[in-house]
Amino acid sequence: MPEPTAPNQPGASAPRVAVVTGAASGIGLATARRLLGDGFRVGLSDLSASLTDAFAADIDGGSAIAVVGDIADEGVRAELIERTHEAFGGIDALVNNAASPGEAAEVAELNLDALRRTLEVNVVAVIALTQLAIPHLRQSRAGRIVNMGSLFGDEPVIGGAPYCSSKGAIHTLTRVLAVELGPSGITSNTVAPGFILTPMHAEEVEFQAQERGVSVDERYAELRAEVPLQRHGTAEDVADTVAWLVSGGSSYVSGQRIAVNGGVQFG
Repeated sequence: MPEPTAPNQPGASAPRVAVVTGAASGIGLATARRLLGDGFRVGLSDLSASLTDAFAADIDGGSAIAVVGDIADEGVRAELIERTHEAFGGIDALVNNAASPGEAAEVAELNLDALRRTLEVNVVAVIALTQLAIPHLRQSRAGRIVNMGSLFGDEPVIGGAPYCSSKGAIHTLTRVLAVELGPSGITSNTVAPGFILTPMHAEEVEFQAQERGVSVDERYAELRAEVPLQRHGTAEDVADTVAWLVSGGSSYVSGQRIAVNGGVQFG
């Protein structure tokens, strides 16, 4: 009996194309660099103008395009998808990484306008960008969606309702996309980082240290003590997982939340 042919597999005839948001620093930067190293052509976006400096050589070399702007802006999203498609002829993978940490306040004291902004960036913009990418992903031989979740999309944190709620929504969205897009051969997965050494995490640790009346170094040590591997993760640890999820090796993996957290278990 002949082996069944797996649909929507990457081919070697042309470079694959990915879109990565929030690519100027941290996990997005590491992911974009990893995918470029793997031979992808990449469409990049970030709110920070440092994006173009970080990828100047790739942009000049024709392997990347960059769009600087707020991913919550409809025009920025449209430009990112349109320019990526025009430059590289298609889109095979979408990595929804851009996010806002949100306001640090308990629910009783939340500023609702600030909450709406966090949900607009972390949830609405992800859905809207995915809508724009879906027609291109359906044309791909191996369409992939990777959404950036968080350890705190499942674990409650006092004062973290905006971020926790938004990442919980992303975890559920990923499963919905897996069901809806599976018949088109598109996989959808979440990567849920834990304590990762990024600029966003550094800001969080500084805030926590101040609130607890301890030094920043002491707070880092407290967090490491919660991790079975006894270290913080790096942006590259997360990028390695994203790279696998957009590769041919993950073709039968969909609707999953992949935790990259060194073995942290709560509850």
